[in-house]
Amino acid sequence: MQALDRVTSSYAEPILDAPCGFGRNALALASLGYDVIAVDNDIARLKSVNASAAARSSGSGRIVTVGADLVADRLPFRESSFSAALCIHYPVQKIIADLCAALKEGGWLYIETFGGQGQNYLELPKPGEISKALQGFEVILYKERPVGPPSHGASVVRALAQKSAR
Repeated sequence: MQALDRVTSSYAEPILDAPCGFGRNALALASLGYDVIAVDNDIARLKSVNASAAARSSGSGRIVTVGADLVADRLPFRESSFSAALCIHYPVQKIIADLCAALKEGGWLYIETFGGQGQNYLELPKPGEISKALQGFEVILYKERPVGPPSHGASVVRALAQKSAR
């Protein structure tokens, strides 16, 4: 997978998975030897991630879980803490500034919003909103398509970008 190769290419600091849900991506990255900080506001999901991480064979990367409400509490990390960040199936526009700040120069950001099924388009970004937020990044992949009623102006986004040097 090109995105995985890119996301892990600048690995030095841990990789951020926010929100992590039940940890599918964090567990996959850890199984490849990467240290991952998995953030979610659902404590039951974090317990599940911890249980799955404990059941893995040794020699893999570590997973550290952090409970945080990404919107209300924001990301509880200092700037330039991560070599990569994943934000999958979440209204990324609510936390993109924090994600960008948490990445070190040369770090990678992978975004994949949820689809436009049912009424979840109500929480999706506006057209161009994520593209604008990625100024200061070299954008490798950017796909955006409108979903929901045209009057609402919602978009599904998939993006891969590398934080440029200042």
